[in-house]
Amino acid sequence: MKRAVSVAANCGLKLLVASVCFLMVAGCSPKEDGQIKVTGVAVDPPSVTITEGEMLPLKVNVTPQDAHWLYAEWSSTDETVALINKAGTLKAIKEGSVTITATVDGVQGTCSVTVVKNQTPVSGISLSAESLTIGKGATETLTATIEPAEAANKNVIWSSSDSKIATVDGGVVTGVGGGECDIVARTEDGGFEAVCHVKVSSIPVEALAFSNGSSFTLLADAGETYTLIVTYTPANTSDRDLEWSSSDASLATVEVTEEGQAIVTFASGNTGPVTITAGAGNPQRTASQQFFVQGAGPLVNMPEGKFYAGRKAIWSINTTAYGEATNVKWEASGKSLTGTEASFAPIEGGENSVVVSADYAGTPIRFEVNYEAEEWLINEALDGANPRNTYPVFNKECTRAYFITRGARRLYEIDLEEGSVSMMFNLNDGKNDNGGDIAVNPVSGDIYCSNQQHIFCISASGRQKWEIPVPTCTSASSIAGCGPALSNDCSVVFIPAADKRLIAVNAASGAVLDEYPVETTHIQMAVYGNNQIVLASSKKDGVEGIRFLSFAGDKFSEVKVMDCPSGDLSDITSPAINSSQTKCWFTCNRGVMVEVDLNAKTVASVKVADGYVWSPCLTADQNWMFFASQDKSLVNRKDPSAFSASTAVVYTNGNDSFLNFTHVACDTEGNVYFFVKEDGAGNNAFYRLNASRGWQPEVISSIEKQNNDPQAFFNFGGGYLIGGGGQNVRNRLLVRCVDAERARSWSGAGGDVCATKNANLVYGN
Repeated sequence: MKRAVSVAANCGLKLLVASVCFLMVAGCSPKEDGQIKVTGVAVDPPSVTITEGEMLPLKVNVTPQDAHWLYAEWSSTDETVALINKAGTLKAIKEGSVTITATVDGVQGTCSVTVVKNQTPVSGISLSAESLTIGKGATETLTATIEPAEAANKNVIWSSSDSKIATVDGGVVTGVGGGECDIVARTEDGGFEAVCHVKVSSIPVEALAFSNGSSFTLLADAGETYTLIVTYTPANTSDRDLEWSSSDASLATVEVTEEGQAIVTFASGNTGPVTITAGAGNPQRTASQQFFVQGAGPLVNMPEGKFYAGRKAIWSINTTAYGEATNVKWEASGKSLTGTEASFAPIEGGENSVVVSADYAGTPIRFEVNYEAEEWLINEALDGANPRNTYPVFNKECTRAYFITRGARRLYEIDLEEGSVSMMFNLNDGKNDNGGDIAVNPVSGDIYCSNQQHIFCISASGRQKWEIPVPTCTSASSIAGCGPALSNDCSVVFIPAADKRLIAVNAASGAVLDEYPVETTHIQMAVYGNNQIVLASSKKDGVEGIRFLSFAGDKFSEVKVMDCPSGDLSDITSPAINSSQTKCWFTCNRGVMVEVDLNAKTVASVKVADGYVWSPCLTADQNWMFFASQDKSLVNRKDPSAFSASTAVVYTNGNDSFLNFTHVACDTEGNVYFFVKEDGAGNNAFYRLNASRGWQPEVISSIEKQNNDPQAFFNFGGGYLIGGGGQNVRNRLLVRCVDAERARSWSGAGGDVCATKNANLVYGN
């Protein structure tokens, strides 16, 4: 690109009179915005003849020479004949004619291009290797290079001097038999040759294998086929003459293809194990694959429906069709089981496998069944339904669970067999500050629950059976504190009403049998022995209230009223009671635990944590008690036989708030489960403290960002973890299966008959 110089210099004028110079310059070169405009474009050269494949740079000359311009735009009338790039480099593609145009500031110039055929002759050829050593059946690839690179005809003719030793196809050399020969590459143009000397050696086979085989027995259906593909070690072995055999031709036969693959056909009509073997070399090396031919249906009966991590399912051998199977063993989910039937659960979501070994008609078989498992039974948003401040409770069979939501107060049912959740009964009374306490009658299946002004009995089908008005109640729920509890025979339900009374109600009819006045809207209780009741509440007659009652002849009688050494019993939680019905434990605000001796009717208290402490639970062997405290999200362990001894922290994540209104629950093996807020980002998780590993914390499932600051609900029963919660948005219900029996927490959390003597009914004993 040229720069514009002074106008006077471009006109070749001497400085005369300014006005004359101005007139002459103005008539010399067109100008635009003070710059000289291009008036003509010429391509150099204006015409050219070029050979296919050649490249040639073109130039642009503009008129006037001092015109201001930046670049030329190039184009071709037929890019299949010749191409031109932005820099002006021409490339010939094929024989033909084309016009190349250069455009500068709207002014064009052209070049006529004639492309002629490439007539460059071949002058030589070379190969990528001058010699090769390969094994029988092995292959190597030779690459031919033609000279010169621009030669017109690059076709190569390949040949072998002895095809019994080695063959060649397009440069791919295959060893056929031991010996030496030459592989020749000859050019079609000029007949130039290059030679590679090939030696096919006798390399013995060291091992055979099936690339698509398995160390397990493969299950096959009668009438099907299966192709076995052999791999050799070393890969260039010359021992490739295979011998195939079947251990039982009545079950399977082998047909070898031209490619050396073996197609196994499984016969119809017979059932049992059969082994297919391939052998090669001297001494012979073999590879074997065992199959089990399934005839009348599958050998293994898999459970129907979806698999869920932690949900047990029954697997079995089809003994009807395969009665000869004996010594059956199962390996799955880290367990070893024996017998023709076994129950186990996937250990986690995704890929799972079951290994089954057995003897069939005297022949050992061992095979693997792979399957997919899902993680969540239920992971569902509860729009407008906040389950905070409630515990899920289970029916006796642990096929259903129930909970009440706050906000829009409703009773929800979880179908644990179908994995679904639905609203069961609308409790809405327009005064719905919190969720509600709830209990299930293990005999009738009836559900006891409330809104602010009524206590309801709802049948298992969702029908209201009776209601009790509580018109003077001003608290969030007309059931106070813990859920209702039942008499020994489940015919009477004891309900702590929030209008300061404990009422005894005929469980079937709803008739009020008797009432006992209390001085607070917040009480907790446990029923034990022969319909004996212990209450923990605030003051009665100036006493911090621990009260013992008896219920007989449809009447309450007061046995003993006593002070509690802990002082104010505010925010009391549902108690735990031991299986011998001799002691129970309450927890309350300020991290205080109260122990009540139910026989001696004495009370003791001890500081166990800071802040709120939630409902405790006992392990099945009664040796340990676990409970959660809100401060720093702690799970604590205590020896109930040494009440005043120190408390051990077995889990903490350091957060300021444990998920509010949740608790811990134990299974029959002593494992402890809970639902916890893991971090400030709203990530939560189901946890297990593994008893066999010293209660080592294990994350069962992580839940990402359920809520920034959720208040949760949680319970465990029948192998199901139910959790979730929320505040005003993003409320969620989560159900996860675990490979565990029903919880035996002996805790009243959730009104699970408040650890009464008939807990044996609830726990399925």
